[in-house]
Amino acid sequence: MLRIVWAVGWADFVLKYRGSFFGYLWSLALPAMKFLVIFHVFRSFVGGEIENYPLYLMLGLIVWEYFARVTHGCIAMLRHKEGVIQKVPFPRLILIFAVGWTDTIVFFTHCLIFLVLAWMMHVSPALLSFYTPLLLLQMLLLFLGTGMLLSAYSLRFRDIEHIWSMVLQVLFWLTPIMYLYTLHSPLSRQAKDMAAGNLPSTAWGLLDTFITFQPLSILIHDTRRVVLYSQTAGVPSAVHAAIFTAFCFLVFAAGTALFRYRSTYFLQEY
Repeated sequence: MLRIVWAVGWADFVLKYRGSFFGYLWSLALPAMKFLVIFHVFRSFVGGEIENYPLYLMLGLIVWEYFARVTHGCIAMLRHKEGVIQKVPFPRLILIFAVGWTDTIVFFTHCLIFLVLAWMMHVSPALLSFYTPLLLLQMLLLFLGTGMLLSAYSLRFRDIEHIWSMVLQVLFWLTPIMYLYTLHSPLSRQAKDMAAGNLPSTAWGLLDTFITFQPLSILIHDTRRVVLYSQTAGVPSAVHAAIFTAFCFLVFAAGTALFRYRSTYFLQEY
């Protein structure tokens, strides 16, 4: 199965850019333009507060683009592979994993650009940290799990793809990509206070709480702590890593179970 996923994912990667003049450079254009525009606008507001702000911003954008590409790719996959799905019986999960592999290739090349930027700024990111493989595992579990949850009903409800595009636009601004992620106390303590009934009393407070606890915020913050600020902020604790990894696994397990159940109806819903 791994060989099939590898072959299908690599073939999709090659075919996507075959025939275009700039080829793979198109996959770099969007994050590069976002980086340049956001850096120009926000550097005067938060650039002085955040150490190595260009790298802070670039790393956040790389993780965000990975998430957006995987989830959107999972939704669109059933439509793009309609001919294969209708003609050949095989586990549909292969196509989901192929999407993850294709976008992981793009993610790694974006990381190379990040390394070039770090080299230009004379910064040595800790990409070889023991925590780095765990971060990649968390990303794959969370992103593929979310993608499968959305993809499972994308044929029955064709509006899901359009709705998710709108959600991504909103979620982009509700994720601390270009601004500082602030924690007034540890997440566990804040969660205990909320469980005890100490909830925000205003809409703005609820919005801040969402930004603090939504999984992408936590994942991007952990990635920055490991890669950029391990010397000053320290890496996430073992308890934090275990709890968040378990959460990502639950999302992946739920997505896998729902997608496998719904896959029996795909042929009827085309």
